[in-house]
Amino acid sequence: MKSSGFHVSLLSAGVMFVSMVAHSQSLQDAIKLTNNEEFEQADKAFKSLQMAQPTVGNIYFYRGENFYNWGKLDSAQNTFQKGVNVNALEPLNYVGLGKTQLANGDKAANDNFFKAKTISKSKDPLVLSKIAEAYIGLASKDQTTSADLLKQAVDLLKQAIAMDGKNATYHIDLGDAYLAQHPTDGSPSIDEYNQALAIDPKNVTAMLHLGKLWENAQQATNAYDFFNKAIKLDSTFAPAYREQAELLKNLGKIDEAITMYIKYLKLNNSLTARGRYGSFLFVAKKYDNAITEMQNVLSQDSSNIVLYRLLGYSQYEKKDYKNGLVNMNKFFTKSKTSQTKILGSDYSYLGKLLSKNGQDSLAIIMLNQAVTIINSETSTDVQDIYLLIAQLYANDQNYPMAITYFKKRIKSRTQVDVNDYYYLGQTQMKNNQPQSADSSFLMITQTMPDLLLGYQLRARANGAMDSTQTTAKPIWETYIQKVGADTIKNKTGLVEAYLELGYYYYLKKDKENATISYKRVLGIDPANEAAKAYFESLKPRPAPKPKTEGKTK
Repeated sequence: MKSSGFHVSLLSAGVMFVSMVAHSQSLQDAIKLTNNEEFEQADKAFKSLQMAQPTVGNIYFYRGENFYNWGKLDSAQNTFQKGVNVNALEPLNYVGLGKTQLANGDKAANDNFFKAKTISKSKDPLVLSKIAEAYIGLASKDQTTSADLLKQAVDLLKQAIAMDGKNATYHIDLGDAYLAQHPTDGSPSIDEYNQALAIDPKNVTAMLHLGKLWENAQQATNAYDFFNKAIKLDSTFAPAYREQAELLKNLGKIDEAITMYIKYLKLNNSLTARGRYGSFLFVAKKYDNAITEMQNVLSQDSSNIVLYRLLGYSQYEKKDYKNGLVNMNKFFTKSKTSQTKILGSDYSYLGKLLSKNGQDSLAIIMLNQAVTIINSETSTDVQDIYLLIAQLYANDQNYPMAITYFKKRIKSRTQVDVNDYYYLGQTQMKNNQPQSADSSFLMITQTMPDLLLGYQLRARANGAMDSTQTTAKPIWETYIQKVGADTIKNKTGLVEAYLELGYYYYLKKDKENATISYKRVLGIDPANEAAKAYFESLKPRPAPKPKTEGKTK
């Protein structure tokens, strides 16, 4: 009997062992799918694991991580919460909850991190590393709190390494934390990534991070080599192909970049990957291809809200303003029921599309909202928005507001651009402010002394200020002097200058100089009506005939 009981126990233990091994292998396979950015396939694998073992808490954590990396924060948070519900003693799901709360700006995040550390008694290096990863992820998005978060991340990772120094992932994470702390000093990060490779020479993630580090340091050759090394070690590691594609795109090698991205898609042809490819094509300015790709993805899965954004952007760039506006409106509508962050560029593109669809008033509201979100006066995007708003007001003949926004643009720029002063001065002229316009045009002549247009504009503004043309005269003379012998190219400008000088002398009753000026006009333009009228006025007029009085008989 004892012998029989022994065999039953041994068999049970064997079954448990096989089950645990199978679970471990399946979980690792699912995690690998996440790391390979095959989020849809990974989710199916995690879901299958959950159905088989619904009370195993860490399955929920890794499925939630998959959702998080997929960009589905709501699903991630729900999954972590389910993990807490089925197994309140699994600390990783509290980490997951804290991570999503941190991403959403919820201060309760630290409470969940504290729970995770309490349950694990701060002795589980994996828990500490996952909290650190959450801090590193947020620090890269929120510079205002990055210093404190990164310090905490470094401390946690050092504790994790002290407990388990042979885990390559902890060294990779610490390298990421150091790089986020000191973006211009990659040495500490390189040391950590190399330490990870010393532990696991085939760790393609470490090689990927080394490649990205060198790419950020603008060492493209080194970056490409590390991405290549990762591919040679594991030809199925899709992120390396994607990173190579991004690198080639940034180097301006667009066709090579697209070829590499297609290799990525052969390994990961999910809707998510194709959506990424559509985004990539937009950034590469292949708008036609981007539109086709994104429309194909959205026809199969309309839940990818970001693609509506990029589809609207792309259609604007292709001048398909009607459909662009439709898709931007869809993006804004769908984003209300999700946690998709609204960017300044979203309002900017929406504003531009509204203006192209004849809705200028609403366009100006959206463009101003873009400025508020971007929140940087020196941003080139903000400067361009100021110009667009000014032009919209000018087109609607609201010159005072147009002037306000042209001035905003000028104030936000670190260098003088004569085009800004041209637009401002022309609008001031239309608003009957010739003196202000002269000040604007003066900036043109001071910045570009050889630009003839600046002197023309100043002379016109002075002519509008002074009916005697006294202040305009020397500016027209400077213009003529600047033209020199190049009379053919500047024929129209010279005709205007000599006509204005002729008029000045005419008002002064200086017949000699007026005649010289008008002759010069006819020398350039023999058919000029104004000059011919002047000379016609000089001809003696016949005396009027005396009136004949009737005779009386």
